[in-house]
Amino acid sequence: MARTRLIGLNAVAGAFTSIYATQVTRRVEIVEDAAANGGVGQGLQYQSDDGSSTPFTTTYSIASQTEPITLGQPIPQEAGYAPVLGHGPDSSGGYALAATLLIKLRSSGNATTVRITEFD
Repeated sequence: MARTRLIGLNAVAGAFTSIYATQVTRRVEIVEDAAANGGVGQGLQYQSDDGSSTPFTTTYSIASQTEPITLGQPIPQEAGYAPVLGHGPDSSGGYALAATLLIKLRSSGNATTVRITEFD
């Protein structure tokens, strides 16, 4: 089941907003919300787990987009399943597991809003 939420982002000089998983997540799509800034896209800056020895430190930029940023596999593989990217917070087993950090985002211009859709 997909879960969608809107998250406000700081302008380019502001701090990055950390986006955490809210459920068991196999794929995430991130797109700038068209209703923000009168429909004028600002572009995004992001930091992710890029496989380096220092994840979430290198900043990448993308122009205003029409296609979402996709984390995970866009099409499920291996009998219709994809690897799990992360999970939401869980304290059901007598200890607490923190939610998985998926990506850090901020606007490339004025403050904006992004639509995050998580797929299980």
